[in-house]
Amino acid sequence: MGSPLVSDHSLICRSLLVQWLLARLFPRLRQWPVRQWPELLAKAKSIEFDRFEQIGTLAGVLLVTALLQPATSTETSVLVAYLFQLLLALPLLLLILGPFFLRRIRRGLEQIASKDHAPPAENR
Repeated sequence: MGSPLVSDHSLICRSLLVQWLLARLFPRLRQWPVRQWPELLAKAKSIEFDRFEQIGTLAGVLLVTALLQPATSTETSVLVAYLFQLLLALPLLLLILGPFFLRRIRRGLEQIASKDHAPPAENR
């Protein structure tokens, strides 16, 4: 039995398109059966960010913040300006921060794979 949070009814297990996309983003997943992918991805996402990923994420947020300076014109309402900036920020954050999150998940999958293929401990 798997984790109670992960079931065979997850989108990963049901959708060939999602499986194809995940196999392209995370080639390491191919070494396990698809039914294990949701649990493996959850484990991989639970690892800590390393220094490079932390600094990159911080720099990315600062860059997006700098790019989205509030409009100085008073012709638009605050709500419209806020929604416009939100719509611009989401794709920018995805493009700039996405690679750091993908890297973290790939590192997590590498750690899981190395534990699965680790030589057995010798009895002493």
